[in-house]
Amino acid sequence: MKAGYYSRSIALSLSRYRLERGFTLVELMVSIAILVILMMVMTQFVGLVQRNWVRSNARVSQFREARLAFDTFTRHVSQATLNTYWESASDPFRTDAAGQQVTRARANLRQSELQFVCGPTMRLLTSAGGSKADYPGHAIFFQAPLGVTRLVASTAAQANTENMVNLLCGRGYFVEWGDDKPYRPPFLNQLNSVPPRFRLRLMEYSPTAEMNRIYADGFRLIDPADRTKIKNTRLWFQDALTATVRDNETSASRAFTRPIAENILALVISPRVEINTAAGGAVQQPFAIAPQYEFDSTLITSPGATLIGGPQGTQHQLPPLLRVSMVVLDQRAAETLSGNETLRKQVLDQASSLFASAAEYDSDLEGTPEQPGKLKQLLMSNRLDYRVFATTIALKQGRWSF
Repeated sequence: MKAGYYSRSIALSLSRYRLERGFTLVELMVSIAILVILMMVMTQFVGLVQRNWVRSNARVSQFREARLAFDTFTRHVSQATLNTYWESASDPFRTDAAGQQVTRARANLRQSELQFVCGPTMRLLTSAGGSKADYPGHAIFFQAPLGVTRLVASTAAQANTENMVNLLCGRGYFVEWGDDKPYRPPFLNQLNSVPPRFRLRLMEYSPTAEMNRIYADGFRLIDPADRTKIKNTRLWFQDALTATVRDNETSASRAFTRPIAENILALVISPRVEINTAAGGAVQQPFAIAPQYEFDSTLITSPGATLIGGPQGTQHQLPPLLRVSMVVLDQRAAETLSGNETLRKQVLDQASSLFASAAEYDSDLEGTPEQPGKLKQLLMSNRLDYRVFATTIALKQGRWSF
């Protein structure tokens, strides 16, 4: 009994001693050091998660604008039309007793007062100055029943066409390099402390139905003296570079060309047919109608193409399919090009020189996992992050027949 009593007394005394003694300075310093290390690890982890979230959110936001522009572009192009009709071509036969010319029908020819054209921007827009670095990639111009009309009547007697949603309008898309002076408040242009921001932008050419110049005198495609001949081709959309948005415009003076997305490196447009077509026993590739990417509905054969489907070829025809890719840079890559003019011209000149042959569409763009495309290698070697939106557009009015 006494031994157990003494043992409990000793244990109680030691416990009281430890409680009264507390922690030593070394123990406190070790505890604080461990706590600091844990806090540093947690801080770095939280910072890493926050940076990744901000980067991912910014990436999604900046590509959201490009996605919306791409959807708008594909939706409008799919409505392109030529409103083609058939007309008899006649040859002189004889002169009757009254002295009148008698003709006889030779053939039925497709006719259209409208035009569909796509190809390298520098070849379509003759007023485009500078280099490929200012107008990289391809452009497209067409007519579609989009119903864009004037927002403000110029006179009280002018007809109200705002509800005519199917009026025929011209439409075009191309990429242009430039500053943002016309797109920001005028007072910022007077402040030297806010420099203009230079970017590559996807531009939309959208004249109203009242200003559709393809029907105006001096711009008509069909020669009234000889309706089998084409004239004034590509003139109706040459104001796309001059009728651009201005910082002082109003609803009554709305510009026809304005940006719909930033940081667009290039559009790549390849007209194609649905299936391989046989011509003279030789099998044609789907891109045979535009082997150099350029397609013009007023031409019998596009540049580099062979004659397909009779004496009219592809004249007054829409391509059944358009294989389209839009290369979009992220914000950091766009700022890198904006701050380095030499790098911008080098990258864009090389990128524009890639898309010369439609047969090399895939190898020029992204390639395969085993063999990356030339554009992908170019951008990745310069540490420029990008994304490609791609689709194949079926033109609703592209009734492919000969």
